Amino acid sequence: MSDLIVRTYDGCGAAALTEKVVGLYAAVFAEPPYAEGPEDVEDFRDLLAIEIPQPGFRLVTAEVDGELVGFAYAYSLREATRWWEDITPSPAPEVTAERDGRTFAVKELAVAAPYRRKGIGRRLHGVLLARRSEERATLTVRPDAAPALAAYESWNWSQLGVIRPGGGEITYVVMVRSLP
Repeated sequence: MSDLIVRTYDGCGAAALTEKVVGLYAAVFAEPPYAEGPEDVEDFRDLLAIEIPQPGFRLVTAEVDGELVGFAYAYSLREATRWWEDITPSPAPEVTAERDGRTFAVKELAVAAPYRRKGIGRRLHGVLLARRSEERATLTVRPDAAPALAAYESWNWSQLGVIRPGGGEITYVVMVRSLP
């Protein structure tokens, strides 16, 4: 593999990369178990446009020979977040009590198929969480995405419960970890 270049962007820099990020998202999440199609990709594009201006937004990219091969992004949850609603079993109130800047929410981490199992996901993850001021991080992952779930567990994430966003059919595992 050629040299891996990892870069970090805030909201302003990330907006310029929207098309590349959406393109890689479309390729990665078309695969099982996700099987996302064009409508899902457009939903992601719309959501990304809303998330980029969020407080504490950070995008980390991985490139090989000028090609985007991986990305991860997250932002700080606000006090009024609905992130913790409808988790089962219901966590203790001190877990779900949110205040601005307490929690860094990892929204996506994706690596192109030919570049998996080469440490790129771990590197993106590490750079994404490095030098954050929040006390903890959270994410959701599909339980049928076994390699992703196993990776997060090996990176010191703990399962908090499960959630079905919007009462949908897909269940997600809610995970948390402390930030150094």
